Amino acid sequence: MNSVERLVYYSDKLEVEAENIIPDNRPPPGWPARGEIHIKNLEIKYGPDSPLVLKGISVNIMAAEKIGIHNDLKLWNALHRVYLIKNSNSTFEKELEELEDIHSISDLKSNKQESTTLDLPVTENGANFSQGQRQLIALARALVRHPKLIILDEATASVDFKTDHLIQTTIRKEFKDSTVITIAHRLRTIADYDRILVLDAGIVVEFDIPYLLMQKPDGWFRGLCDRSGEFTELMEIAKQKYECISSIH
Repeated sequence: MNSVERLVYYSDKLEVEAENIIPDNRPPPGWPARGEIHIKNLEIKYGPDSPLVLKGISVNIMAAEKIGIHNDLKLWNALHRVYLIKNSNSTFEKELEELEDIHSISDLKSNKQESTTLDLPVTENGANFSQGQRQLIALARALVRHPKLIILDEATASVDFKTDHLIQTTIRKEFKDSTVITIAHRLRTIADYDRILVLDAGIVVEFDIPYLLMQKPDGWFRGLCDRSGEFTELMEIAKQKYECISSIH
C-alpha cells in the first residue's frame, strides 16, 4: 500500500519544477552584444519556501572588465547566453572536432598531450578524460566561440598550478575584449583582475580594485589574503596591476 501511495504522490501531488528554459522569456538573438552587466536589487532563492541566498545585489560591470568573485555560491548560472566553464563539465562524442582551430590560437597547445588527437574516441560525458582534461576542453570551446561574456566557476579546481597559470595566461590574452567573471578560491587567480566582488551571507560587502581592497586593515578581502598565507605575493600581483592601470590613466 505504501508503494501505491508513493506512486500517487509522485504522479499527482508532487509539485513540478519550473522549465529550465522558457521560450517566451528568452533574450534577443546576439545577446549580449557588448558584455555589460547591470544588476539592480537582485534577489534569488532556490525554491518558493527557501530563504534568500542573494539579497538585493546591485552591481554594474563594464564591457571587457575582468571581475573576480570570492564566494561559494553557484548562482551565476542564471545568466544565459554566456559561456560558463564549471568545475564539472560534460563532453560529448565528436565534439573535439569543433576545437581544431584552438591549436593555432591558444597557448594551451603547449599543454596538449602527444597521445591526444582530434579523432580520439570520446565516451559518454567524456568519461575517458580526467576532470582536469574536461575543464581544458570546456575552455577550448569558449576560445573557439569567443563570447562577449564568459563565467568561470572554479574552472581550474582540478588542474595543477602550472596548468592553472597557463590557463590564466590564455584567458588574459584571448579574452581581453570579453567580460570575464571568475568565481575562485585561489586568490592568486583573481589578484590582478580589474575588480573583486566579495559576498557574505548573500550581500555585497566589498567591490573594488584588488590593490585598494588590500589596503583596508579590517577589510574582507584583506582578511582572505592574510589567511591564505600568500599575502606578500598577492599584494605584489595586485600592486603591479594597479600601477599599470594608473600609468595608463
